[in-house]
Amino acid sequence: MTRGVVACKKRWYKINKAVAQFAGCYDQASRNIRSGSNADDIKELAYKLYSTNYETPLADEPGVDSPVCPQGSKKSKRKGKEKAQMSEDFSERKSSVVKKLSLMEDIKNVREKELMDREKERKEENEHRAKIMAIKEKELQIQAAMKKQELQAQAAMKEKELQTQRYIKEMEIKAKEREMERMAKEREREMDMQILNADTSTMSEKRRALHEIACEKIIAKWFT
Repeated sequence: MTRGVVACKKRWYKINKAVAQFAGCYDQASRNIRSGSNADDIKELAYKLYSTNYETPLADEPGVDSPVCPQGSKKSKRKGKEKAQMSEDFSERKSSVVKKLSLMEDIKNVREKELMDREKERKEENEHRAKIMAIKEKELQIQAAMKKQELQAQAAMKEKELQTQRYIKEMEIKAKEREMERMAKEREREMDMQILNADTSTMSEKRRALHEIACEKIIAKWFT
């Protein structure tokens, strides 16, 4: 394995390591960024975190090299070409990282939109459920009011029936009392008529005198 290949692999390792470190810094920045910030703010914070955590700016990582040495031997030319190739590869890698970060930002925006849509759906569902509950509550209130009116009507009807029954009972009792009173008077009149029509021929003087007094009272009671 030539020395140039070994150096290239080492540089690639450093580049991959730097990319992984920066990706971690970007992820940390996206979690710590305040609300209302945009993608540029996240990238700026990611660069700051990278410079702070790894004590080197991203631009100083392998791939951004110093000027190529003057042309000389074939070895110098080869190293210059390798450096130029590595610089180009690093630019491509950096572009890939930027695209990845942009994709991550797009994914984040999509997820945020999905969360907002879900929250909106949940809110609409809760509002719909609240309306349904309000309608059901109103229906229950109406049913309760109708049931109360029905019970009141039944109670009033029953009370009216009881009053009618009591009135009929009272009228029957009064009719019986009048009938009994009439029958008693008829019986009394019949007995008085028997006294008036009694045969006095067989009575003694004293009894006849008492009969006359009784007849006068009977006549006064029934015929005056």
